[in-house]
Amino acid sequence: MLPKQLIGCSSKSYFSLADARRWAEVARPRILEDGGDGVYLCVPYPLVPLFTDAFAGTAAEVGVQDVSQYGFGAYTGEVSAGLLAEMGVRYVMLGHPERKRYLRETDQMIAKKTMQAVNAGIVPVLIVGEPSPDDDSRPIIQHQCESALGGLPSGAEVLIAYEPVWAIGQPEPAPPSHIVRVVSILRDVLSRFDADTRIVYGGSAAVGTFSDIAAAADDPAGVPDGIFLGRSGLDPHGFLATLAEVRAATSSAAASSAATSS
Repeated sequence: MLPKQLIGCSSKSYFSLADARRWAEVARPRILEDGGDGVYLCVPYPLVPLFTDAFAGTAAEVGVQDVSQYGFGAYTGEVSAGLLAEMGVRYVMLGHPERKRYLRETDQMIAKKTMQAVNAGIVPVLIVGEPSPDDDSRPIIQHQCESALGGLPSGAEVLIAYEPVWAIGQPEPAPPSHIVRVVSILRDVLSRFDADTRIVYGGSAAVGTFSDIAAAADDPAGVPDGIFLGRSGLDPHGFLATLAEVRAATSSAAASSAATSS
């Protein structure tokens, strides 16, 4: 079963080997102290062993940013889900707008990759989001979910990352009230699938984003299950600050709920 709370980061293609080593050296002691439950880092394939070693002794897990739509076989240059699973990879990002734009990935390709990941025991991190702030979010994210998740086996573990295209790479994330509304829509859409799902918010997320979302929500259904950092997570101190923020916000919400029920 997926953790109830998730704090992740995609390094995209920013890390050099030295950068990755520095990140691991800084972050490991704090993750070890925290325990690392729900912590994950999606990195390029060559960095998987480095972070598998760095996270040893914790519950933190390693992810990657793509996977082949094919299994083992004569697919030169491809990296199969089976091989990644053998290497200890737990998560794989799929459907990111950058790959759709630069590499012409289609819905059909994403669906095949999703199935390959699930069949290998790897959790797909499906990126969904509308292209423009003026778009009607529901039909767009519903199509993205149905296209990728339709036909998955019962009980499949899936992490949905809501990343509105118009917020990716911007100085600020989407407005908290907008995120709350779309996360609520996503929960309704996902309720129709027989799957173990969680929702995180990405799209220029940074320290403070999760707290702002939680503060804007009148209903817990609008609060995501965590956060997915990009650039702001490249600094291990920023990542660790977000980890502490999400832990604190969730503990505060739990304490408030307990007080209300009593």
